[in-house]
Amino acid sequence: MSTLRKRAGKTRRDRVRNKHIREKCGIGDVVRFARGRRRKWNKHVQRADETRLIRIARDQRSVGRRDPGRPIKRWKDSWVSISIGTP
Repeated sequence: MSTLRKRAGKTRRDRVRNKHIREKCGIGDVVRFARGRRRKWNKHVQRADETRLIRIARDQRSVGRRDPGRPIKRWKDSWVSISIGTP
């Protein structure tokens, strides 16, 4: 964002939202792009045969106990549409 701000001629003191700077520069949101790619990959894996390693790795649950503390984020959690703020 610092590079885009310089291209747009804005500083942090101008208090212009990142969304407006990205629109001005014609750049899309990186997080939305990444989520879209993950969704496409998930659809690709879904079409694969059930005996393929990528399908087995995606669908199976791990066996055994987890370490105490915060649970590790799974890949599947990253492509689910849980948005914070505005979509």
